[in-house]
Amino acid sequence: MDIDEVQYLSENELISVVPNFKHPEIHLIRGSVGPFLPLVPLQVPMWMAIHLKESHRCRFVCPEWLTLDSVQELLKQEQQQDTFTPMPNPYVFILTQTIMNVALEDIPNGDQIRLLMKDLWDSRLAKLRSSIGNLARSGALYAKVTHLTQVEICLIRNFLKTSLKHIAQLQDAIVEE
Repeated sequence: MDIDEVQYLSENELISVVPNFKHPEIHLIRGSVGPFLPLVPLQVPMWMAIHLKESHRCRFVCPEWLTLDSVQELLKQEQQQDTFTPMPNPYVFILTQTIMNVALEDIPNGDQIRLLMKDLWDSRLAKLRSSIGNLARSGALYAKVTHLTQVEICLIRNFLKTSLKHIAQLQDAIVEE
């Protein structure tokens, strides 16, 4: 899976919006959405929320995991632990970027949250680099890593696959001598 596929999959995640129009229930392949009533929050797939927001037909409701307090707590936990901390959603970084690009004005403290999410991303990426370095130095052919997001897995998949293949080839060459 590449980053575009992860982006596509993330757009099926549900998000709460507050519509400013009235419309009956809409039947989609993955289920029904609605009815849409003015000022009554409901959950819709991210792709629909983007379309409605860009059409000025709704406002986003800030997800609980994207509040300033929640993001500060996530960052604090990530910085205090040596291992990866569980994220509230497997697409948390893509969803955050999408929400901030489309509906920044709907997110209280949006600019501050964006910076904290960047710090969280940087912290996790540093751990990932360190883990890969430790794996390469140990000569192990496998590793168990938990709590990575889909984007992080995409970033390291090819590099890790190639690195482990080269390590295995080097170990085979040493054994043959």
